[in-house]
Amino acid sequence: MNVCNKCPRNAGLIVAALAYTCLWWGAARAQTTPDKPAVIALVATVGDQISYARQRSSAGTRIDPTYRKTLAIPTQALNAAVLKGLDRALEKEQPGSQRVMLLWNTPEATTVAMKDAFGERRNALLLEALIAQLRAIPQRAQWDRIEAILPRYAHNERDGMGTKLGGIGFYVQPLPNVVVEFQENGDTVTTENDGAGRTIDPKTGEKGNYATFVAPYFYFERITLDAKTLAVIARTSHFDNTKYHDPRSTANDIADQMPLAEMFTRLATLMEQSAFRAVRGVRPDIQVSPL
Repeated sequence: MNVCNKCPRNAGLIVAALAYTCLWWGAARAQTTPDKPAVIALVATVGDQISYARQRSSAGTRIDPTYRKTLAIPTQALNAAVLKGLDRALEKEQPGSQRVMLLWNTPEATTVAMKDAFGERRNALLLEALIAQLRAIPQRAQWDRIEAILPRYAHNERDGMGTKLGGIGFYVQPLPNVVVEFQENGDTVTTENDGAGRTIDPKTGEKGNYATFVAPYFYFERITLDAKTLAVIARTSHFDNTKYHDPRSTANDIADQMPLAEMFTRLATLMEQSAFRAVRGVRPDIQVSPL
């Protein structure tokens, strides 16, 4: 885990030695200030993998109605997006505070253990690994608290989307809400109902209620730790998503309405906004602008 006091956004390029020097200088300067500002360490452990889940027609009660796969992201881009949101929020929440950025690389042992773990056990493994790495950083003696964003995993369905959508990823719902009514003369009438949640046109920002959509999502915990003891001071869960549907698209498949690169960009934006809201508690309307 690399450490840097207000390091640049591309802090993943900074080597550990420089990062530790940067932190020490910031801590020493804070000690000489009469009214020492709060020193808050920020860390995001969202990792380098995201989930892709797609609704499929049920073929039986024992078959998972959701197709799933995992995609690897070989950068710190998503962690950086979360840190950016946290930094902006705490700058408003505590003006004058000093923020220290921590770069997280999931330990290999934790990655292996999480493959065989589910639900709450996965949450526990991540927190245990984070605390173990924080304990080995002597600079935390100069910090007041640590704000951490950890992905959360659970099995329940949330916000009209599929089950087991833990952590970060995309959910694709290609099947419309179709109702078949049988008439007295034996004929059938098929109607398509609106969806249960609000959708957004990715090109115009117009709101709708379409049953089919592509949704980047972020299910996470904001955990506040005492920097000295590493005891958990506060813990809250958050689930954010944005459902996109382009009613003017000519794509046969809802998933083809949005290029993959655009999906990743919108996911990173959602994660930054989610981290900000976890602190500030403000949920702005979706704003559509050139990517």
